[in-house]
Amino acid sequence: MTRPGSCERAKGPVRYERFHDYDYSRGAVLFVTFALEERLPLLGRVAGDKVVLSPTGQAVAETIAREGRREGDVRLYQFVVMPDHVHVRLYVRPGARSALKAVGQFVANVKRWSKYRAAQVGAALIWQASFYDRLCVSREIIARVDKYIDNNPLKWSLMHGDKALMRVDEPLSASCLPLDEWWSGVGEKGLLAGRLAAFRLSRSIPPGEIPAVVARGVAAANKGFTVISTFISPAERALFEALVAGGAAAIRVVPDELAAVYRPKGDEPRLFAARRLLLLSRVAEPGTGRSAAWHGINDAIAEMALKTGGAAVYVVKGPRGVAWRFR
Repeated sequence: MTRPGSCERAKGPVRYERFHDYDYSRGAVLFVTFALEERLPLLGRVAGDKVVLSPTGQAVAETIAREGRREGDVRLYQFVVMPDHVHVRLYVRPGARSALKAVGQFVANVKRWSKYRAAQVGAALIWQASFYDRLCVSREIIARVDKYIDNNPLKWSLMHGDKALMRVDEPLSASCLPLDEWWSGVGEKGLLAGRLAAFRLSRSIPPGEIPAVVARGVAAANKGFTVISTFISPAERALFEALVAGGAAAIRVVPDELAAVYRPKGDEPRLFAARRLLLLSRVAEPGTGRSAAWHGINDAIAEMALKTGGAAVYVVKGPRGVAWRFR
């Protein structure tokens, strides 16, 4: 978990209380966010997947780029200026004497000089006193952060523009959904009207067999089926990535109830915008635990697929290799 850090205090020393178990002398990659006071959208507007910066926002972007070019302990790798906040990915070089202090100084410099630049164009810029950061401890997390930064404008556009697409509908009405169950969904609900192919791919599938299994799922999509799955196991996740890369649509069934307005994450913004993704959740009765609510979900998905004239596929590793079971 991350904790807020302050780079602007009226008096008293700045305290940094995070990531005690990490050795910053090794170097560190940090995902940092800071925002305007009261989240006023003074820095620009979002059009589609692009941010159109105001003169104030342009001043902020130029200040960040300038600070990123300075020689020192902190290096700037990627950033985006949103209408009311900023995301940056920073690298603190190995051997830095005070890594978090260096990050705090970088943010403080950006705030101070952007405020000065904004005043020159007649704008009053007031930043929140704190910033938030996340330590990126693996290449996978770094890749997720970069994707998050890239997709942030589109996410904003979806959240503030196409509210109908991001609104969670419940109860969903579709011929394949059980009448005695309460389902909610967000995204392209029209995917439920087509033929579904339900894939349940066991965790027991050896890594070497996953490409062949994924190829069968992609082939189903190429034949006009919409693949529906929980996309939880390694093989299922690989299938989802292959479907996305190939331009196919997918329905992902999630274990938790969906909030009234969904906040897309990862690659979801562009998939929602292209109307290639539907998230489904089976809403449990009050008092039902997560495990109980999730029990039997793969069977429910299989029944849904069969109602559409589709197929239900279960792949598992057996004594004679990978076994395919169809319904």
